[in-house]
Amino acid sequence: MVSAFDYLDSMMYSIAGSGVLLGVALLRLPYKASSDTFEEEGRNLRRGLAATVGLTGLYLFITGVGIGFQWPYATSAGAYNVLFGGSAAIGGLVLLSASAALFLNGGLKAVSYLAAVMGVYMIVDAIAILNYKLTSNPTLSAILYLGVGVAGFASVPATHMDNRALRWLFAILAFLYAIGWLYFAANVTYGHLRPPPPT
Repeated sequence: MVSAFDYLDSMMYSIAGSGVLLGVALLRLPYKASSDTFEEEGRNLRRGLAATVGLTGLYLFITGVGIGFQWPYATSAGAYNVLFGGSAAIGGLVLLSASAALFLNGGLKAVSYLAAVMGVYMIVDAIAILNYKLTSNPTLSAILYLGVGVAGFASVPATHMDNRALRWLFAILAFLYAIGWLYFAANVTYGHLRPPPPT
């Protein structure tokens, strides 16, 4: 039977990928906050990003909900189920919403509200990681969760104002959390690939 341990690494890579995709979307697509729509000149890129963001979000949503059904970290009184499953599920919903907005050419303002709510969830997770020492490296883990949360908050002004600097700020935050999660994911994968000691 497949457990959450089998896909935790790929979830981390998906989070990293989402940062790159969202950063590129806000920098490269000709978005007009005043009408909450995209100009037609970026249609092919917009559709491509919609598909990729959507599949990334679907994967995170399914794996996050899967952790909720499997409850694989029961020995922690469920703390890690909430930490990994809950954040992946709500992050997946944000990405699925962003995908739909990109495909349908509008609605990023509404997506930003959900992203801000996800930001609250991620910040609460970050505080809990630090206070309860939930991972082997609580400081790094908390920074990674905080990075996603701050980007969620930054999406609100970035999608509500036609201000290039705000979009750059969001993109930089998204790229930074992508780099952080990629580093974390690579280390976790490397550790998981270590062969067991000979018996």
